[in-house]
Amino acid sequence: MAEISIIIVTYNSLHETTVPCLESIFKHTGDEDYEVIVVDNNSHDGTQTYLTELAGRAPRLRCVLNTVNRGFAGGNNDGLRAASGTILVLLNNDTQVSEDWLAGLRAALLEDGSIGLVGPVSNAVGNEQKIFTGGGTPAEILAEGAAWVRHSRGDAFETERLGFFCVALRRETADAVGPLDEAFDLGFYEDDDYCLRVRKAGYRLVCREDVFVYHRGSSSFGKAPGKTRELLKKNRLRLERKYGIRYAPRHPRDRQLDLVESYLQERKRTGSSDDLRYKIESRMRIIHELTPHGFLKRWRFMRRLNAILSRLQEIQGIHS
Repeated sequence: MAEISIIIVTYNSLHETTVPCLESIFKHTGDEDYEVIVVDNNSHDGTQTYLTELAGRAPRLRCVLNTVNRGFAGGNNDGLRAASGTILVLLNNDTQVSEDWLAGLRAALLEDGSIGLVGPVSNAVGNEQKIFTGGGTPAEILAEGAAWVRHSRGDAFETERLGFFCVALRRETADAVGPLDEAFDLGFYEDDDYCLRVRKAGYRLVCREDVFVYHRGSSSFGKAPGKTRELLKKNRLRLERKYGIRYAPRHPRDRQLDLVESYLQERKRTGSSDDLRYKIESRMRIIHELTPHGFLKRWRFMRRLNAILSRLQEIQGIHS
């Protein structure tokens, strides 16, 4: 029995993703009472042999070796059924964790019962959890993530969606909401579905800005872009039919702007802050990268962006 169960689903890419992921967990997870459950979806590149041998040397590691590819939702559900923890973490195998990552996620869940799901910031995620990084290697990006964490101690924000490259929840939440929906086949939109279900159950979704997890991204589906587009289209339609809605979450650039505005409000209230300045500059770099091309969208975006820049100059003038 362990307090925390870390669940990882693997499918091939052993040395590209799974090995560095597991090495980072055992290096950076500290003294927490945890177990690692790796569910392999019938890899054919030696992953199952590697996991079996590693489990013999690493008592925290447990393996579920599937004989078919159960997809993202099915593999994680297999892991959830095998988990003993009261805190559950779903972690992609194409990630690498950083110092104190698990302690930060655990603390958020234990300190606030209204939080249903909590996740970290990252270099590669399709929402406002993304922070700017310019490094070309995982080590360089992890160093940039560590700098962000130093400027974000205790900071968090609420969101409508969390990327399931890394997400943590209490077992009671998982029991109330139920398993991931396996009707989404191999992947895509099962995480959006779960976020909707958690919020419908009355819980909040929170991103801890003082936890960084490196995410490689597109390690499986990136190798088959045609299949990826087909799955995205099919599963988005499945989600919309399930809820009877047109699913249109706010664009990441709008949520990035929301966060910059919240930083400006905090800075105006508390005065000059090197931490807030650092975070504003980082998010502004992402915002500029997301500038829309269409005339009307660009006009609306630039109007809001210019208003934010004017407020930033005003605040800098007040506190200079």
